[in-house]
Amino acid sequence: IVTVTLNPAIDLSTTVDVVTPDHKLRCEPAVSEPGGGGINVARVAARLGAEVRALAALGGSTGDQLASLAEAHGLPIIPIKIEDDTRQSFTVLERSTQRQYRFVLPGPDLGPETAAAVTAALEGQRPMRCAILSGSLPPNLPPGTLTSFVDSLAGIDVIIDTSGPALKEALTTNAMLVKPSARELSDVVGRVLTTEVDVGRAAEEIAATANVGALLVSIGAGGALLVRRSEPVIRFRAPTVQVQSTVGAGDSMIGGLAVG
Repeated sequence: IVTVTLNPAIDLSTTVDVVTPDHKLRCEPAVSEPGGGGINVARVAARLGAEVRALAALGGSTGDQLASLAEAHGLPIIPIKIEDDTRQSFTVLERSTQRQYRFVLPGPDLGPETAAAVTAALEGQRPMRCAILSGSLPPNLPPGTLTSFVDSLAGIDVIIDTSGPALKEALTTNAMLVKPSARELSDVVGRVLTTEVDVGRAAEEIAATANVGALLVSIGAGGALLVRRSEPVIRFRAPTVQVQSTVGAGDSMIGGLAVG
């Protein structure tokens, strides 16, 4: 399994008693972990015993730190060097309420030369059973970047998990599967999806005209819906667990799906 992360991040997490405005909030010591969609996917797939390689656009001292963190988790990183620093994301758990506050920075701009370098690096990873393009895309990537990635992987099962305009482009590619959340699906169809029935109908509308093989729509604690053109919707229930953190939850599902 090869994953691609164009907008990786060092995930910092900490805990405070109460999140309040204007005051200094005394935090517990921060924990740093390698993050970003494809890196999270790769970590899960590796834990499940798969052979995994993770391509990531990395730059500056934070990029070096992320690579070191990944290696400490036993995850082989194939770096695509960029000029600007890799971003950081910050998560705060409010101990009094168990609410989680997540602050996500946009990441550095990447030009067409980075996209070309990723395509070349992907070609160098053959043979592979599955390629996963996961996470947000950096600002100002040229239009058609996702399409060119998928086209370069002809004959390989491709899974895409992204959001915003990149998600709309992903649906026009020949990927095997695209995984939007219910909220992201709502953005695509331009209407509020209140119930599970609403989500299923919206996914069926998209699947009827999209090029992708299937949509896997995650609905949080409710599980997921697998939707394919002219096929009955398959409903997957999620086990009931006590949530420790929602960071990387969708990525974990993709990692398990790829291994399975």
